[in-house]
Amino acid sequence: MKRYLFIIFSILFASNVFSLSLNQQRAVYSEAQLLQSQNRWNEADVKLASIPVYPLTYFLTYQHLKENFSQQSLTEIDTFIIKNKRYKISDDLQREYLYYLAGKQYWSDFLIFYPQLPRSSRLKCFYFQAKMATGKEKEIWPEVEKFWLSGYSRPNSCDVTFNTYLKNKKISQKLIWQRFELAYNSNQKALMNHLINLMKGGNKLLAKQLATLNHTPKKLAKSKLFQHRDQVSYSFLKPTLKRLAREDIQLGLQVFHFYEQNVPFSFNDEIYLKKYFSSRILIKNEQSLLPWLDETLLFLGDIKLIEQRIRYAIKYNNWVDIARWIDVLPVEEAQKTTWIYWQARVLENKKQFKEADKLYQQIANKRKYYGFLAAQKLGLSYQLNARIVEPKVTSLRYVQAQLEHIEELSFHQYTSLRKREWERLLKGRDSDMQRQLGLYAFDKGWAHLSVVASIRSKSWDALNIRFPEVKPALFLENAKRYQLPRSYIYAITRQESSFDQFANSPVGATGYMQLMPATAKETARKIGLKSYKRKAQLTEGKINVQLGSAYFNSLLKRYGGNRILATAAYNAGPHRVDRWKQNKKGRDNKALSMDSWVETIPYKETRRYVKNVLAYNVIYQHILKKPMEFFNAIELNAHY
Repeated sequence: MKRYLFIIFSILFASNVFSLSLNQQRAVYSEAQLLQSQNRWNEADVKLASIPVYPLTYFLTYQHLKENFSQQSLTEIDTFIIKNKRYKISDDLQREYLYYLAGKQYWSDFLIFYPQLPRSSRLKCFYFQAKMATGKEKEIWPEVEKFWLSGYSRPNSCDVTFNTYLKNKKISQKLIWQRFELAYNSNQKALMNHLINLMKGGNKLLAKQLATLNHTPKKLAKSKLFQHRDQVSYSFLKPTLKRLAREDIQLGLQVFHFYEQNVPFSFNDEIYLKKYFSSRILIKNEQSLLPWLDETLLFLGDIKLIEQRIRYAIKYNNWVDIARWIDVLPVEEAQKTTWIYWQARVLENKKQFKEADKLYQQIANKRKYYGFLAAQKLGLSYQLNARIVEPKVTSLRYVQAQLEHIEELSFHQYTSLRKREWERLLKGRDSDMQRQLGLYAFDKGWAHLSVVASIRSKSWDALNIRFPEVKPALFLENAKRYQLPRSYIYAITRQESSFDQFANSPVGATGYMQLMPATAKETARKIGLKSYKRKAQLTEGKINVQLGSAYFNSLLKRYGGNRILATAAYNAGPHRVDRWKQNKKGRDNKALSMDSWVETIPYKETRRYVKNVLAYNVIYQHILKKPMEFFNAIELNAHY
């Protein structure tokens, strides 16, 4: 209470509270931020009191509350959350205070503050503990039971709850067995072993046998655990067959046929397993099993598998099979750009050039990888089909306060929070408003937010907001330094991070060009960039773009100037690309053409990545007013 009286007193005697300019308010905010970092909380609060209408005042209030949690904070925090519900940070404060209350075991306060079941798994476990501590074990049992039945490990914070229900036998041997089956299906060996330790009697013995079979699935052929459908273990047959197929597809199919004849599968299990076996046959190139596969595919009629079969035929230059399996596709699938192109390639292979050109004409006006490829084959100009987003004067007046808020987040470099607030602003708006917000971000130089708006509004033709020209001096400098087209560096960056300077992937790739720390370190060593010393520097645009450009340049040199191979290697790694190039098992002596190699890249992500980067390069050539070229002579004439 004293702190708030002190703030009110300061406001009453501050003569210029409402007369500060925006720059002055920003300066006061920065001063308050510094004071908070020095734990001078009261002085910081006085500063904040002098800028009550500044859009980010709430953020430092949040910092104060967060750093001074106590049991008595509950009402104050609840009031803040209600007042600032429109900001994502209110969710953060709520979650952080719940963790504080749980850590201190203030269980009654936990339930007063958040009486409903949380979404977070870890917080659910704390919620269960809070309910148990207040004598509500029976009330929460249905939710605990549902939460228990998972094929994956639960947070450690659930141990108290689970152990309690294990002791009073609410978690019965039946529930332990059900979870063991889920863990078996998910191949979670550690969880399986933990559950076996909780079992008793015959269940334990059977579970041990199944765990052994899971470890050595080749023993399935001689197993007595699946002799009839009434056996408790029968439901484990499907996941065991899958595991066997991964190790040995030939043996897996033999065992499948045995059970199919002697202990028939349910219809759904039969379809599921046949789809799985079909995919494995194609991935492992088991040519002796192709007759079974082809017969099965006609029975299944699965589009994804048929497309996988077409790519298999492309990989082995089997033009008869390419034509055959495209004909099996449903009409609407066969009319997609990719398969129209390959229908034309089949005709071209038959020397039916006029018919092939008619099909190329159908897709040559598309702003896509195969559209550009068809246009190049026909000698036509690439069609960009751009629809530039134009400003509408009054369209953003209803979101002006939110935009001012995001402007200040941007000024103070709260990049993560800015992205979250931008997503919240876009959510629920109509596509026209989203496009206008994208244009606003584009004009402000917020490239990543501009791209996000184009995606949320599905404005695929709005090239100005979808493909912004970012930091021209930085990208031009590195294009010249490593003799790369600026359009291509832009294309890689657009695909990698959509120009999010602070992007972080789940595997640790960072920054504009999504560099892995080990790759960045090695590249810096090779080019003598001594200023690069730690991973955190990868969020610095200058360092990231230089290292990314240098690394791509090294890949280009490795592959003799071939951008297709270099681009695939940038995404999947050069060792994988080298392996893909060398893997010619089952192929005739004729090398693959450029388009065949791209279409048969084993990783779907890399296949899509290469196509996108190549197409984005053409778009950026247009934006930068450079000569437009899709593939060069090196790439077109190379043997793959």
